[in-house]
Amino acid sequence: MESFELPQFSPGALAVLDRMPFDPTARSRYDLMSDGLIWSDEFPPPGSAAWALVRTQWVYRYLIAYRRAVTLGEERAGFLPVWEQVARHAPNWPGLRPERRGERAARRLRAALRGQDACLAALEAQLGEGSDGAGPAPNT
Repeated sequence: MESFELPQFSPGALAVLDRMPFDPTARSRYDLMSDGLIWSDEFPPPGSAAWALVRTQWVYRYLIAYRRAVTLGEERAGFLPVWEQVARHAPNWPGLRPERRGERAARRLRAALRGQDACLAALEAQLGEGSDGAGPAPNT
């Protein structure tokens, strides 16, 4: 079995994360690709030079996936190196704040996961309506 070396943030990306200002009114949203919550103050705006540094190799998704695991009391040791890198080199990143992985965050995350499950079930049901699983047959 081939091992996968987890990419990590560059020094420039860590500097960007460390400078992200905490916003007590920041709003969270569910991110499907990392399967976790992201708050509006955690990353630079998409399209910015700072965002280009942070999004390289999608490392931020591993960071959010690890926080999701911590929030829900799950084991995701494979993503721990990214979390530890940020904790060590970007300790001011708002995403490290305890409330972002506390009970209130866990409730929001579980609700988002239930919504995702319902949406996927509806999609699967819709796709299963056709005899070949591709959807309804066209009218002829």
